[in-house]
Amino acid sequence: MSMTLAERLRGFAKSFLAEVEEVELPEEGGERLLIEQVEQARQEWLAARSYFDNVTDTVLIDHAILSLQAAERKYVYLLDQAKRSGVRCKTYWAVPHHRME
Repeated sequence: MSMTLAERLRGFAKSFLAEVEEVELPEEGGERLLIEQVEQARQEWLAARSYFDNVTDTVLIDHAILSLQAAERKYVYLLDQAKRSGVRCKTYWAVPHHRME
């Protein structure tokens, strides 16, 4: 049985957040930029999820689906890049955990 994109996203997010070490946020450089991109992608994904959950116009349903899929793929990609780079950031512990259903 293959995993859905949402299941893969949950797995990446859990592994990224669960393995956080007490590391200070870098002042500059690629790690800081990557962390900012991950957070921005997370916010975009949450916004797309909210839009998808609340859209009522049948004409916009396809747009909502495509927007959500694009945001998920971007978030998964950046989480994977951060994991491969060994980036860890304790600021994610300060961010309230949202429920990914």
